[in-house]
Amino acid sequence: MDELKIEQQDGIWLLKMNRPTRHNALNTALTQALLQALEDANQAASCRAVVLAGEGPSFCSGADTSEFRGFGEHPEGALARADLTMRVHQIFSTLAKPVVAAIHGNALGGGAGLAVACDMVIAESGTRFGYPELKHGICPAIVMANLTRQLGQKHAFELVSTGRLLSGREMESWGLANSCLDGEAQVLQAALDVARKWASYSRHAVGATKRLFYRCVDLSLTEGLECGRDTNVMMRTFPRDQ
Repeated sequence: MDELKIEQQDGIWLLKMNRPTRHNALNTALTQALLQALEDANQAASCRAVVLAGEGPSFCSGADTSEFRGFGEHPEGALARADLTMRVHQIFSTLAKPVVAAIHGNALGGGAGLAVACDMVIAESGTRFGYPELKHGICPAIVMANLTRQLGQKHAFELVSTGRLLSGREMESWGLANSCLDGEAQVLQAALDVARKWASYSRHAVGATKRLFYRCVDLSLTEGLECGRDTNVMMRTFPRDQ
């Protein structure tokens, strides 16, 4: 079974994590496949937007910890896996193509991190979202960077230090989901609708908007305004084609 399903339609790449019996737990093969698919989508002229979803009962239950046995005796393996995980969580903000997550069921640990890393999130009301790592004697490490940038300190610390799980409705009220709907099919359709809207716009304008957005997040007001000025000048030269 392929760990990742890729469907292409009308400029949209739908990436579906495909380990349903393991709630799409992130093993090395799935993590590598996801990274490669995102890199390919970024380079493909046929891709205008990306939807990330999960096959089966969950979006993603986090890392497949069964692969971690023996890392104590082989730290090079732990380093390679951690580097791969970091690259996946890092790539979303650097893509020129916008990504929306359609989440349902479990979105835990690394799965919660994937959802937060996407540009937008549509959640199913029955979603269980959170970071239960401390309950298992480990630290929510790589996933913390995106969370702390997108959520207030008190709420973020509550999630990573208590293992509290949020429903889809709570995700929406906390600002971690753009909207919440009842039913997995409705969530996926809403995510595809968002992607179709992005795909209908100029690819140059969408790419410039996303690049400027993520640059401004980490800049001072003055630096952000200067970047905005430079993009304002650059966009006058955008091709007229879509």
